Order: sequence, then structure tokens, then C-alpha cells
Amino acid sequence: MTAFLLEMQEKWKAPGFALAFLALLTVFVFTRITRIKFFAFLVLSTAYFLIFRFPDVANHVNFLIYLNLALMAGMVYAWFKQASAESYYAMMRPLLRASLLGVYFWAGFHKLNTDFLNPQVSCSSMMLYRILDMIQSNLLGIPVMAIVIALALFGLWQGLIRHRLQSSKLPKILLLALLTCGGILLYYFGFAYQDYVLLPDLILHTNIYFVLAWELLGSLLLFVPRLQAPILLLSWLMHAFIAMIGFVDFSALAGSLLFTFIPDRYLQLWQEQSEISLRGRQIHRAHLYFGLNVMAGLFSALYYLAYLDFDIKVIAGAIFNLASVIFLWPILTQVFTPKDRPAWQGLPVLNASMPKFMAVFLIGLCCFGLMPYLGLRTAGTFSMFSNLRTEGPRSNHLLLATNPLKRWGYQEDVVWILNLPPEVVDMDPKNAELEGSALPVVEFKKMIYDWTQAGQTVPVVFEYQGQTYDSPNIVQDPEWQTPRRNWEMYLLDFRVIELENSGPNLCRW
Repeated sequence: MTAFLLEMQEKWKAPGFALAFLALLTVFVFTRITRIKFFAFLVLSTAYFLIFRFPDVANHVNFLIYLNLALMAGMVYAWFKQASAESYYAMMRPLLRASLLGVYFWAGFHKLNTDFLNPQVSCSSMMLYRILDMIQSNLLGIPVMAIVIALALFGLWQGLIRHRLQSSKLPKILLLALLTCGGILLYYFGFAYQDYVLLPDLILHTNIYFVLAWELLGSLLLFVPRLQAPILLLSWLMHAFIAMIGFVDFSALAGSLLFTFIPDRYLQLWQEQSEISLRGRQIHRAHLYFGLNVMAGLFSALYYLAYLDFDIKVIAGAIFNLASVIFLWPILTQVFTPKDRPAWQGLPVLNASMPKFMAVFLIGLCCFGLMPYLGLRTAGTFSMFSNLRTEGPRSNHLLLATNPLKRWGYQEDVVWILNLPPEVVDMDPKNAELEGSALPVVEFKKMIYDWTQAGQTVPVVFEYQGQTYDSPNIVQDPEWQTPRRNWEMYLLDFRVIELENSGPNLCRW
């Protein structure tokens, strides 16, 4: 629910819907979430995405829709079986764990291509640059990382001085010390390489293979219960970085699924410390987590609606990370407690508690990740920031270079945009990348449909199947006018196709 709300509040594309869901979910959270309320949320949020946003949505939104549908199917099944809420959760946990591993696997598998391994254009390098930008960013003239380090040092001082190294406080002090040292190292690393051209190739290549190892190898190692603890910690840390550079909604979604890997003994410890004292009042950790993330979403509103000068994404990410640490604190301190620490047995990803019919969802997830290689959609299929190119007779993928799985030709049925007037480019910033590039006909007709619904006049010069069209208004062109959408336009989503001879496939969402 928090991940959905953060998605709605990221850019406030639909302020009315965002405020309505904010009010509804706040009532749900603070009046005790029941299965009926949660089912209502699943229905309403899924309907919103399918009616108003699909299919042109981000990877994590497609994943969220998938999870919503699976959770609704499981809930109906649980009602039919008259299963308790605890039985419902136990039934869904294997599916949720396996689904997250499926997304991690596809995200890593798509990156097995020549351009992702090229540090000059790799999305991994771009993400590293964005992290360095985050480290150097300022809030009201003060470096953000300096503020974070100061807060961590203050917490560490509080532990050392006020609690005088009491054994019960030692794990928390060690955890704060670790976070502080990591922050200081990152801070100085970021300023050591303010000029990104100077980043050594060794660092760029190490970063590339580290990301591949985390997503591809890590997703497989999570199937081994005794290896889950370190990989979970690594995954939460990676999502903390991702949140700081603007992907708070995806980090919240992944974090909620990573929580399903927590063994029952540690869940019991968490429940025993589920409430914290704040100025003399007892507040549930889940409520505080939700409230802080609502605050992060409101900061995003200030940035996108009030046009503030500083990058609010860093602040939203910092608030999310603070909320996550508060939420996970009982588990983190137990993990870092050598004495009396419960054995971390880990959990099998799949078990017999998952109904057999739920395997349909896992098969569907696998097929969805395969879509680029089948010749279907190239956007939103967990190929985010992968540099993957499957259009044309050859792919840049290391294992599927000859496109042996391709069965549909949507990626090759394209128009080449030769010229767009400035007024058309100004309609939408994304239109700027169209000129000189190709666009699958399905995607081109989706744009024509949107222009038609908006009543716009759109002159465009383009080439299709060797013929050049110079249309003064493509919306009214008899051959291309699109008054309604067909099923391909409802289901498929494609990226802009770069020229094959223009060099490597650049990094895009």
C-alpha cells in the first residue's frame, strides 16, 4: 500500500486521484487493516492503473499490478476455503518470494548484453554517476550526506555517552557505527571523483559486475535458505541507494517483498517490539513507517507542483530510508547481536502452503519477462536500465544474439520520424527523442490516438515501408487516423528505437 501511494505521489500526474488514495489509505492504516479493506485497496488501485495508465507504465507498476491480481485471487480462494488471515498470509508468502526473485532474475538476465558491459554507455555507470550526484547534492547550502553523517554521529554519541556501552545497547551502537563509517566513505568517494571522466575503468567495470552478481546470481542464491540473510541485507542496502536517487516507490515495493523472507522467529521478535515510544506515546512501527513515507510523497509534491530549486528526490529517499531503518530496527539489532541471537534458518522460497493454481501467476511472470525476445513489448518488461536491444535481426544479448525466440514482428514494423515541428516537441518532453528515431507502428498509433483525444493538430514528416509521408495533420490523415484503440494498443508498450548504425544502445528506463 505504501509503495502504491509513493508511486501516486512521485510526480503527482493525477493530483485528484493521489489525494483520494492518500485519504483512503490513511483511514485504512490507522483504523486497522482488515482483509475487506485490503481487498478494496487491491481492486481500486488495480482499476486505476488498468483504466487510466496501462499499458504505458513503468516496470515496477506492471509488477504491482501483477501482485495485486495474485493477492486478490489468493484472497478469494482463502475466503472460499474459510481460511484465517494468518493462513492467507502463509499461503501467499511463497508466491511473493518467488515473484520478487523472478523480477531480480529478469532484471539481471536482460543486462547480459554487450552494451551493459560497456562502461561508457552502461546503465550501471549512469546509476553510479547519479549516486555520486546524490552524495554531492545540497539542501539549503548544506551537503545532504553531511547532514546524514551528522545525524548518524549524533546517534552514535548518544549510544556511547548516555548508555555507557551497556551490553543491551552494544548491537545498536555497532550498527550505527557501521552506518556512519559507510556514510563517511561514500561522502569522500563522491567528492574525490567530482569529475566523472576521471572515474577509473576498474571502478566502472567492478560496478557493472557487482550489479549483475546482485540481480542475477543473488536471485538464484536466495533459493538457498542459509544464504538468505547476507543477500537480504545487501538487497536492502542497494534499494536504499536506489531510493536516494529517485526510485522510492520501487524500493518500497521490493522492501515489502523482501520482508516475506524474514523467518518466523525474527518476525516474533519484531512483533514483540512493534511499538516504540515517541514523546511518551506508543506508536506502531508500521504506522510510523507509513506516516514518514506520506511525508516523502508530500515533499515530492512540493518539488513537482511548487517548482522548488533543489532536488527533492534526495530528501524523499532519505525519509524513506529512515522509515525503513525504524521499521526493521528490531530485526537489524538482533542480526548484529552475537549473544542470544536466534538461529537464522532461512525459508524455502516455495513450499506446499501455496495453492497449486497460483503457479499460473509465476508462469505468467516468466512469459512477461520473455516478451522482448519474442518480438512483443520492449518497455516495462523488467528490462529497466539494461541497455537491451532486441529490434531487428540481431539482439545485443550475449546468449540470444540471433533472436532465436522471436515469433512476432511488432518490433520491426516501424515508422521513421524525420521531422517534428518545435510546437509538437513542446507538447511533451518525450517527443524530443523521436526525431531521427524509429517507432513501432503500434506505439505511433497510440500517440495519434492521444493527440486525437486531446484535439491537437500535429504536423509530422515520417517514413514507412520506404514511402515518405509529409502530413500537415496526422490526426486527420485518412490512412493513419486512429479514433479508437485496438487490442495491441491496449496491451503493448515499446521504446523508441535508436539507429542501428548510431553506436551502442544507450541507457533508458
